[in-house]
Amino acid sequence: MSALASPSFRLYVLGAFFALNGLWIQRVTLAWLAWSLTGSAAWVGAVAGALYAPTLLAGPVFGVLADRIDLRRGALATQSLLALFTAALLALWSAGALGPGGLFLSALAIGVVWSAHHPIRMALIPRLVPPEALAQAVAVGSINFNLSRMLGPALAGVLLAASGAEAALAANLLCLAPFLLMLLILRVDAAPRAAPSRAPFWRALGGDLREGFGFALRHPTIRLAMLGTAAFALIARAPLEITAAIADGAFSAGARGLGEATSAAGFGALLAAAALARRRGSDPTALVRIGALSLAGAAALGVILSATSAWPLALLLFAAMGFCASTAGVGFQSAVQLSIPDSHRGRVMSLWTLLGIGGAAVGAALLGLAGDLLGVRGALAALGLGGLAALSVATLARRFDAAPPPRQGAPASPRSGASD
Repeated sequence: MSALASPSFRLYVLGAFFALNGLWIQRVTLAWLAWSLTGSAAWVGAVAGALYAPTLLAGPVFGVLADRIDLRRGALATQSLLALFTAALLALWSAGALGPGGLFLSALAIGVVWSAHHPIRMALIPRLVPPEALAQAVAVGSINFNLSRMLGPALAGVLLAASGAEAALAANLLCLAPFLLMLLILRVDAAPRAAPSRAPFWRALGGDLREGFGFALRHPTIRLAMLGTAAFALIARAPLEITAAIADGAFSAGARGLGEATSAAGFGALLAAAALARRRGSDPTALVRIGALSLAGAAALGVILSATSAWPLALLLFAAMGFCASTAGVGFQSAVQLSIPDSHRGRVMSLWTLLGIGGAAVGAALLGLAGDLLGVRGALAALGLGGLAALSVATLARRFDAAPPPRQGAPASPRSGASD
């Protein structure tokens, strides 16, 4: 059964498309406001950090909360808060009362809301489709995300250039309206779930976190997929997070090259998500294997990119890297989603988000530092070769662990070390 055969999921996808475009418009607008207010690249980075840091610090806490609340109402609450904070930001900027400190606090508040919404969203989607269509649902969500990644920033740029930040923030608010309407009328599967702890939230928080994370560590498929997610963030996502440094630092392509490379990676990711959405299988082990192969491909492509000097070839490589990164990310996320009971979904998927976003942030920072020390090309080559070596060792170790022990008392093989 196709995920889009579910009326609730179709409705959700439509509303989320507008919300995701609003998210990208918001990110670009906040970066532009930080630059226009301060002229400082460091301050632009600080505002970006304010958007991502809450997911790293508070994401698991909201994962526990997602397992204890009505998911539709939780999503309504987060999106309503996001609209409220965006409206306040628009009012402050229009009144000329927004300074760097106020912008940073606004970005931090928005980041907290998104850190709460991520586990709610990941726990809600499986309630909208039958289990056999869950992997397709994740792939369709990736198509939605990558389409908005191509459209949202372009729309933000046009609005900022033509009418300023007021128009961009107003468009952000308008993009939230369809999603809020969808959440009001959405029908969520009311299948029975394990009863949550009756203890107060803050008192039960530590135990719930340990239980959720312990479940992920004990489950062999989830454990492998989580390790793969961390590797995906470091090996496949990190180079795409520093596209500006690669485009200009290695190819002298400037801002135009940055746009071309970003679009190429987004196009590749879109193709990957579309291909996975057509896949009918739902075997978590097969999805982990697909993710691992895609990681190896991304690592090899990074090495090739470090060695080329032709910009058209580099754009093809960016598209291929986007394809591999999206395939790995969707594969690992689908494997985890297919292996979790509803009672643990919010907590386990918050761990997935923590590894995916946190790993990409750490990987991008380390790759940027390596780029200053080794040059951008040297850093890409080191990351790719290191990733290939690590994946090879992990594969050999996995095969060694899976090999059955020799039967005691069995005669020695002629190749077991006995001399002639």
